[in-house]
Parts: sequence; C-alpha cells; structure tokens
Amino acid sequence: MKHLAPTLGQKLDRLFAYCHHRDEPELSTQAVATLVGQRIGEPVAVTLLESARAGDVESLPVAIADALCDLFGVDRDYLRLTGGKDIDIDQRLRLWTAIRDRGLNHFAARATAMTREDVEKLIAEVNRFPVQTRVNVS
Repeated sequence: MKHLAPTLGQKLDRLFAYCHHRDEPELSTQAVATLVGQRIGEPVAVTLLESARAGDVESLPVAIADALCDLFGVDRDYLRLTGGKDIDIDQRLRLWTAIRDRGLNHFAARATAMTREDVEKLIAEVNRFPVQTRVNVS
C-alpha cells in the first residue's frame, strides 16, 4: 500500500495537535505566529498560518517552516520534504498524539523494523481505546 504524503495543512494541524499536554488546549494560531516570529526575528502573519492550515498555501518560507519545526520539537524535514521521510514523521506524530489522548502513559515503541503499514495498524489499534478526559478530584 502506497502512503500519500500529507499536505502542508495536514502537517500543520498535526503539529498543533501534537504539541500540548492532554489536559491543555492546543496553542492558538496567534500564539504560534508570535513564537515563530520571535524565533526568526520578524513578524509572522497569522493569516499566513491560517491559510496554510486551510490548504490555501502549499509551502512556507524556509525560515518559517524551520522555526515551526523547532518550536514543536520536530525534525525540520517534516515541513521541507514531501513523499518520504515526512510520511514517517507524520505517522509518529499521529501515533504519539493518539497515545497521549488516550492516556496510555506507559506505552513503549521499541520496534525498529516496522513498515509504514505496521505503523498504520498500530495507530488503528491505539485509536480503538477511548479518548481519556482528565477528571479533577477535589
């Protein structure tokens, strides 16, 4: 089975979804634009990120793409490449987001010889668990 590379919009959505704790909301687009702007030393338009997430922009300037990856703690190739290593990075982001959202705190992924199909099966299995909501006990 051939895996299609995610679009820029899908990649950005995954980064936003990945980079927060289970009991916290994802960062706003405004917050990300501000943080990226601080990293590159110039303002980043919120509308650029919103348009990219909506699929209206197919690529970002390299400085912005790299700063986004650095901010979210992801290999820069994720936003630089399409159809190769980015698919593998995307699968890992989807897997770890699903694990976090389901509260599987002691999950260990030690296999080194998994194919993309194997990873997709693992993601599907993890997604079978219910999403956990944090309960505050007073």
